[in-house]
Amino acid sequence: MKKYWITAMLTVLAIFAIGGTIAAAAADTNVILALNAADSGKQITVNAGDSFTVTLDSNPSTGFAWLISAITDESVIDDVNNEFKGADTEMVGAGGQEVWTFEALDEGTSTIEMQYSRSWEQGVEPAATFNVTVVVK
Repeated sequence: MKKYWITAMLTVLAIFAIGGTIAAAAADTNVILALNAADSGKQITVNAGDSFTVTLDSNPSTGFAWLISAITDESVIDDVNNEFKGADTEMVGAGGQEVWTFEALDEGTSTIEMQYSRSWEQGVEPAATFNVTVVVK
């Protein structure tokens, strides 16, 4: 009887381990490209249905944040997620990175333009900008 329970528990653990691995792989299947500040001004090509990320340094404690100032054709590209990942430190006010996830919806070309600025400051140039042209096949 004890052998049966050990076998049953090992089987259940194996199923959970395999299921978690498959789910993790499936979640990342469509993220085909990871961009950063060095990619600003470039053109990329992706397939419809693919997702890609843009990761940019950020420090919200200063009031600055990355904002999308334009997506020239929203029928081609959609911004599906934005999250801040803080630095692995206990320091108050430490920066981190903002990670934006975009999905290629349909064939065409669209440019993503982003600005690093304080939302309440009007008439002030952004501290930084990022742009990328996306060609969806």
